[in-house]
Amino acid sequence: MDDLKISKLSYIGALFTLFVISLGAWVRLTDAGLGCPDWPGCYGLLTTPDTADELAKAKEFYPNADIDVGKAWREMLHRYMAGLLGLYVFFITYISIKYSNKNYTLPILISILIIIQAIMGMLTVTMLVKPTIVTTHLFFGMLTATLLFINGLKYSNMNISSQRIPTFTVAIISVTWIFLILQILLGGWTSTNYASLACTDFPKCLDQWYPKEMIFGDAFKLVDLPDVNYEGGILAYGAKVAIHYSHRVTALILTFVFVSALYVVYKLNDHSVLKKLMSVSIIFFLLQIILGISNVVYSLPLNIAVWHTMNAAILMALISSALYYCLVSFYKTR
Repeated sequence: MDDLKISKLSYIGALFTLFVISLGAWVRLTDAGLGCPDWPGCYGLLTTPDTADELAKAKEFYPNADIDVGKAWREMLHRYMAGLLGLYVFFITYISIKYSNKNYTLPILISILIIIQAIMGMLTVTMLVKPTIVTTHLFFGMLTATLLFINGLKYSNMNISSQRIPTFTVAIISVTWIFLILQILLGGWTSTNYASLACTDFPKCLDQWYPKEMIFGDAFKLVDLPDVNYEGGILAYGAKVAIHYSHRVTALILTFVFVSALYVVYKLNDHSVLKKLMSVSIIFFLLQIILGISNVVYSLPLNIAVWHTMNAAILMALISSALYYCLVSFYKTR
């Protein structure tokens, strides 16, 4: 097996991860995150309680649970697909070590990440969809897709220009990447705290440019959260407005930085791979803006909300790959 096949398998893995991320978003947005109150099984089963006997046993073991078979199936489907993804990642790591002479640190890191993801998946259930856990779980899922995509670039023997990339270009791409990561984390925090519809108008929020209802005190508390069920959200409305508004402001800053990065990249005389990555990212960046506005204007339709999450993962993979190219080029041609 040559490096090109490993590259193609890595790209397939990135696509499969996007599918799993979309499933996770679908589960969360349909309030099925606690469709199974235990882990890794569901009410003590490897599948879901469907028969009368299984439902009776489930009720016996979890007397306070409101058993919803539909939600249970959605949750278990996500777990099955995540399990398959884990096996696929281990396979890519195995063939990378066995059949390639390239440094296999990245494939090993992806395998470690997928193990951490399994633990985060467990904690998502056992800690009753606590926002910090769920946001981290979502981000690590996007990171898995990103690293698989970068692994594909690595094993594809991408063309690194012999012309040294300017330091300022590396800097502006790095700043763009930092703001994108911040925006993704804020987006996850907005979703997991059920603050996506805290503002129901656009471009203003509650018909104000700076809503007086905002309460920042508890809006971004990450640790020492109470041990309660977070499904549906527990924050005060003012805190949700503060989260939603912060997500919008960061989006504006990211747009400015992204456009600046495009200007700098397109002025380069070489580095075609970087230009291609940034060119493709324009499509998904514009799409992300449209999807974000649509979520507000149309009151969070399920298909648009899921697409918004998946599109964020694609943007993360593209901008992270652009940064990867910059760093490789910068240190290779020093």
